[in-house]
Amino acid sequence: MSTLTAPEPVAAVRSGNRLFWLLLWALYTTQFIGASFLSTGLVGILRDGGTDLGTLGMLQLLALVWPLKFLWAPLLDRWSPARSRGHYRTWLLVLQPLMVLSLLAMAVFSDPQDGLGAIILLAAAFVLFSATQDIAADALSVRGLEPEQHDLGAGVQVGASYIGTVVGGGLALLVYDAWGWRAAVVMLAACTAVAMVPVLRHREQEYAPVEARPAALSRMFGVLSVPGGKRWALVAVPLVALGSAAVWSLVTPALVDAGWSLGFIGTVTSVIAAAPALAAALMGGRLCRTRGRRTTLLIGAAIQLFGGLCFIPVVWSGAELAHGMQVLLGIVGACCVLAGYTVMNTGIYAVNLGIARPGHAGADFTLLSSISMLGGTIGASAGLFIASAGGYGTALVFGLAVAVAGVVACRTHPLLSARR
Repeated sequence: MSTLTAPEPVAAVRSGNRLFWLLLWALYTTQFIGASFLSTGLVGILRDGGTDLGTLGMLQLLALVWPLKFLWAPLLDRWSPARSRGHYRTWLLVLQPLMVLSLLAMAVFSDPQDGLGAIILLAAAFVLFSATQDIAADALSVRGLEPEQHDLGAGVQVGASYIGTVVGGGLALLVYDAWGWRAAVVMLAACTAVAMVPVLRHREQEYAPVEARPAALSRMFGVLSVPGGKRWALVAVPLVALGSAAVWSLVTPALVDAGWSLGFIGTVTSVIAAAPALAAALMGGRLCRTRGRRTTLLIGAAIQLFGGLCFIPVVWSGAELAHGMQVLLGIVGACCVLAGYTVMNTGIYAVNLGIARPGHAGADFTLLSSISMLGGTIGASAGLFIASAGGYGTALVFGLAVAVAGVVACRTHPLLSARR
């Protein structure tokens, strides 16, 4: 093991390199291929098989691994199994194959209901590997992107996640509908393995190591000491993530209960909705550069709120809608909820890239995103539990209210004043 604590970049990867951009697209896409399947596709499959909402809410808690990854992020900054092959690249060479293997192992079962316990354990392993891979990917982004490219880089990070969503949440359900469980998970594993090509081609630049020292709490949480950092990371962003995730967690089970087929739900939530979300990510990066991050956040919030309002008559049990109108509102609602959060998330990621310290690249960005993810995980689980107790309409209103509160907290924040 080599030692590398709080390294200073001496020749960071130039982000103008097309291979570097391809690497970022591949890494962030494959993270969400499996993650989207576990949080959306698997939820739909299990709900279709009769799994109750409370169990699905518990399944969402697996995602707590992602918010907790800040605990081992300093390890990836300080050590590498084989630094001669690239400090963070070496971690990717280990973690990407483990992600593939954990998905392939699920193909042992012909039906997830028959081996639900084992499926959950394998899902937990995948979440652990993908969360750790994200630390290395974030560190490469912080070190390889110039300050003026943070907005575009944030757009790539968020946009790639929706390509993964299309594959993991939409295509996987279509494959499951046509050929069954094993075909779906093998397809996911194959798509995840493709990312090894840019990882193998990547040549990471050397960093100048400094003396190793223990990771003190003051250094682990040092990024919160920037002006406005605590209110940004601990109040504003978690509220946006919690409310948005609560709303989005309702979409798949609500549409299942409304009588939509799994194939059509997958097409709507992970293909039709992901297409404008990908466009929204790229638009969000441009808006950050031209209109500022505060305006970007407000535009995203307005789009999401409109989508949530479209969903109210779809999920409210007392509403009587013609089938065509229900389908139209469901599609528009899904598209706007996801696109709105994408625009907001692009502004959030741009700020996080700017305040992460290069010497703590993995740990800082990971901490900031982990806090947001914790809010999202709690929100997704809370949305389903509230729906179980009080109905989809109550849960939807709760999610929208919390998201709006987060936007209000963000609106006057000083970290949003910069356009770059």
